Amino acid sequence: MVSPENLTPSELKKSFDEAANRAATFVRREYPNLVGVLVHGSVARGEPGPFSDIDLVVVTGRGKRPSPFSYSDGGIYVGVGFLRVADLEKEFSDPKAFFWARGSAQATKVLYDPKNILKRILLRWKRAKPSQQILQTTIWDTYHNIIEYSGKLKNGWRNRDEYLTRYAARVIAQFAQRAIIALNDVSIISENYIWHQVLKAKKKPKHLKTDYPIALGIRGTRETPKVYSSALRLCRETMSLVKNEYGEKAKHRRFRELLAEPMVKRGL
Repeated sequence: MVSPENLTPSELKKSFDEAANRAATFVRREYPNLVGVLVHGSVARGEPGPFSDIDLVVVTGRGKRPSPFSYSDGGIYVGVGFLRVADLEKEFSDPKAFFWARGSAQATKVLYDPKNILKRILLRWKRAKPSQQILQTTIWDTYHNIIEYSGKLKNGWRNRDEYLTRYAARVIAQFAQRAIIALNDVSIISENYIWHQVLKAKKKPKHLKTDYPIALGIRGTRETPKVYSSALRLCRETMSLVKNEYGEKAKHRRFRELLAEPMVKRGL
C-alpha cells in the first residue's frame, strides 16, 4: 500500500473522493430513511492532505438522531455525524453557529440529495445575511468577554501568574477574532483559513498583525511581558473598534450604556 505522503495532490484527491463516496453508500444502506449526505472540510474543498480525515454529515428528518461514529477506510479516517433538517434550519438564527455555518455552506459537497432539500438549504445559507439580533448578540458577547478576560489578564500579571496571564491573552485573542468576523460579516470557510481571513479583514484593530499572533500564542515568546502588553493593547483596540463601528447601531439599552462607558473605567 502506497503511503499517503507519497501521493500527488490529484492522487490524494481521488483517494479521498472514492472513500467519501463509499462512506455515503454505506450510510445510505444503514439508514435508508435519511434525507441526504454531505461532506465538509478539506475533502469537500478538494484539497485533502496526507493526514486529513473525512467529515461526513448524514441529514435525517424527524425522530431520534442516531449517535455519531467513526471508522477507518484503508487508512483514511472517516467521522460520521448526524443532523436533522431542523438543526440546519436552526443555525440561521444561532449567533454562535451563523458565520461558521454560512462559510461551511460555501465549501460543502452534497453526496446524496434525492429531493434537493439540502441544495435549497445550502443556497439559502450562501445568500444569508446576519440579522440585527445575531449581530448584536455576537458583538455584545465578545465585548463582554474581552472585558472579563482583560480583568483576568491584569490579575494574572499583577500576581505574577504566568499561566493565567497567557491563558487570558489567548482567550482575548479568540474573542477579538470573533468580533472582527462579525463586524466584517466574514463567512468562516474552515479553521484552516480563519487566521488568514481575520488578518485580511478591512475593519480590524490597528496593531492586529503584531498583537493577535502573540496573544494567541502563534508567535511564541518566552517573554510574558510581551504577551501581556500585546493582549492589553488588543483589548483596547478591539473595544474601540466595536464602539466606533457598532456603537450607534446597538438596539438594546444596556448594551448602548455599556458601549458608552469610558474604557478607563475598566482599566483600559
